[in-house]
Amino acid sequence: MRIFFKYIAKCMLEKKARFCLLILAIAMSTGLLVTVSGTVKIAIGSFEKPMTEAFEGKDITISSKEGETFFKTEDIKEEGIKNIKGEIVLSATTNGDEINNVTIRGKEDENINKDILLEGDLNDFTGEKCIISKRVSEEKNLNINDELELFIAGESKKYKVTAISANEKTFYNDSKTSYEIIVPYKFISEQFKVEEKYNYVTANKSLDDSKESVKLFNGNNTQFEAKELFDAESIEDQMASFTSILYAMLIIVVFMSAIIIYGSFKLTITERLSVIGTFLSQGATHWTVEKILILESIGYGIIGAIFGNLLGYGGLYLINYLVSPLKDYGIIESLSVDPIYFIIGTAFAIILSCISALVPIIKIRKLEVKEVILNNVNISMSVGWVKFIIGTIILVGTIIINSIDATWVNSLSAILILVSIIGLVLMYPKVIDLVTRVLYKVFRGKSKVVVFALNNLRTSKVLMGNITLIVISMLSIFMITSIGTSLKELVVGAYQEMYYDASVAGIQAVPGLTGESVTDKLITKIKENENVDKDSIQIAKFAYGTANKDTIIYLQGIDSQKYQKYNGYLELDSYKYSEMYEKFDKSTDSEIIITDKLKRLLNVNVGDEITIEVNDIKKDLEIIGTMDGKTYYQGQFILMKNDEIMKEFNIKEANQIIFKTTKSPDDVKNELKSVVKDFGATVSTRDEDQEKNVEGNQMIVNILSIFSYLAIFIAALGVLNNIIIGFLQRKRELAVLSSVGMSDGARNGMLLIESVLSVIWSVIIAVPYSYLGLSLLTKTMTAMELPMDVVLDIKAVPIYVIATLVLMILASLPILLKSRKLSIINELKYE
Repeated sequence: MRIFFKYIAKCMLEKKARFCLLILAIAMSTGLLVTVSGTVKIAIGSFEKPMTEAFEGKDITISSKEGETFFKTEDIKEEGIKNIKGEIVLSATTNGDEINNVTIRGKEDENINKDILLEGDLNDFTGEKCIISKRVSEEKNLNINDELELFIAGESKKYKVTAISANEKTFYNDSKTSYEIIVPYKFISEQFKVEEKYNYVTANKSLDDSKESVKLFNGNNTQFEAKELFDAESIEDQMASFTSILYAMLIIVVFMSAIIIYGSFKLTITERLSVIGTFLSQGATHWTVEKILILESIGYGIIGAIFGNLLGYGGLYLINYLVSPLKDYGIIESLSVDPIYFIIGTAFAIILSCISALVPIIKIRKLEVKEVILNNVNISMSVGWVKFIIGTIILVGTIIINSIDATWVNSLSAILILVSIIGLVLMYPKVIDLVTRVLYKVFRGKSKVVVFALNNLRTSKVLMGNITLIVISMLSIFMITSIGTSLKELVVGAYQEMYYDASVAGIQAVPGLTGESVTDKLITKIKENENVDKDSIQIAKFAYGTANKDTIIYLQGIDSQKYQKYNGYLELDSYKYSEMYEKFDKSTDSEIIITDKLKRLLNVNVGDEITIEVNDIKKDLEIIGTMDGKTYYQGQFILMKNDEIMKEFNIKEANQIIFKTTKSPDDVKNELKSVVKDFGATVSTRDEDQEKNVEGNQMIVNILSIFSYLAIFIAALGVLNNIIIGFLQRKRELAVLSSVGMSDGARNGMLLIESVLSVIWSVIIAVPYSYLGLSLLTKTMTAMELPMDVVLDIKAVPIYVIATLVLMILASLPILLKSRKLSIINELKYE
């Protein structure tokens, strides 16, 4: 047995370059699988650690069911919870060249962690005093007794620094532009007349499971509601579309890796035909030979799994670094990877290696012992009509199904892409055969090199396989790059359909406190600018919540008289929606418009009521209409009138003020900058909003580009592998041509022409099919809840064609060198 395994190990290491190629292919796929599988948990951890640290290990938040922003805690029953702590948490800003977002936390003396104080003391911590972190002290050059000026709801407040704390606990997340300060609870509660009340209450769970603690608390408290401080499920929901794209790209890379493994084992078997023939002639069975090769494939899988898991860990480390909020300060969240990902990765690597190698291994059974010993295996092919007819039927059937506008077609579109590619692969050889016969007659008698190349392309299984590999690689690249390009065009197109010139966002208010609306104050200031179109001013109120308990929704309060014209992207002024929207505009009740996606998720219809919960307030609201939400907030939003969203959910302040200008938006923006600063807001033009959104999506585009480069790299390796296989299997044929007078230059020219023709045919096949493939991909994106038209980036096609041609020529160079050393006598000695 030891000798047996020693022989397998020797076989694996015999061709070091191929060994590295196989390990690389398996490792890349395995590494990507491990990385994609662990991405969501890494992202969740990056949010969870800073939040739990900032709230000093609390697990649960408590709010009032009555909708009160500020409430007392004396009536809370400690069932399922313990260690209740209340705070007043307010938002403020600084007014300077760079706006800083500051969170003011009013804490009682016993709730302040004094062990982490580095400077100062709290002996007289009363009045307008504050505690800041060491990081903020250094960034802002603030010392003990210095004053920090903040703006709360547009009003200036000054706080004297009385202590400096370590960058821990409450101050863990502090950065240069976003940080927290602690002020005396008594002072701030008296200032805003909310004594003995809090707007942020947290507690620890008393049971082992947070969900069970929350359930027990809510069952025993009628006036209050508890929730987990950190909602991992909502993060998973928000990342679902992104991870779906990653898995789709992973499938492409795995598929191409499988082609490389298949080709490598095919090459291995081709090179070992004489050895295999010797085994068979000495009494070994086909199963014995197959077992050796299967064990060899398992060996590759195990080694590939080791390197793949290392790559996966590296990928997760990189993601963990990128999503760590404090990486600029050298603080990287600790990386903890579940071992199950490595177990899955190992199993996947072994299975991928075995399955990919199985087809060429099984084909050994069809070989004659004599032909194997003499390495005289026929690799030519005759192209029949059966596969062409089957492939044509598949493609025509796919085109017909694709023309049907139905949900079930969207659901099947991913499968249809795979099926249609199979149909294409079955069909195209006959097309090449027929066209090549015509070209053969045209060039016959004019160029022997071209004639031989044309005939070889038509009859060689290996060259046909090369075209298949290039076609699949091109289609993969076209699809990946087209998604990125289409995503950018989608964002740009959406903003071009938005009817506004400038917007003010980031308005800082103090929810729950009496006084004039900050939004109203800000609008008054904006109206003072003579270059603002007063009639176009409208506000938007945003809030995250849930519908029917567990479906995440985005509630948007709108000015119904102006929104229809403003948001042209949703096409609410079209004939399809105009009647429904008019009814919504004239309604006097709190009725809502939901998206088609929410209609499916909630399984509701127009006229039904759904329970919406926002800011711990639950309301049953009637659906007055539905619409296609497209990609606007992932198609999971609800429209409601501004006055109704105020009445039902007590959302007083706007998140955004939108308006047109009578002169250059950039000039108006510069004029309003100083006006909106005191309110913690920023002003931007539509073009800037568009650019910011494009940049926000750039991460997805960059990730898709990485997959695109991987596809090119894998394709190059696969093509090189196939060309070597073709040369080894055709050595006798090339020797015959040399024996009848073909020069080395003519032979090399023939091989190069074969490579060029392979690329040309690949382009002719891939580009027309890509329109069908991208149409199906559009339906796939719709099924993934990312509706957008994926169109071919035709400008990029010439670049990829030239790149493919260069790669083919480079891959052919080693073969041209090997062909010079071809021995006619050795190849023809058995003839």
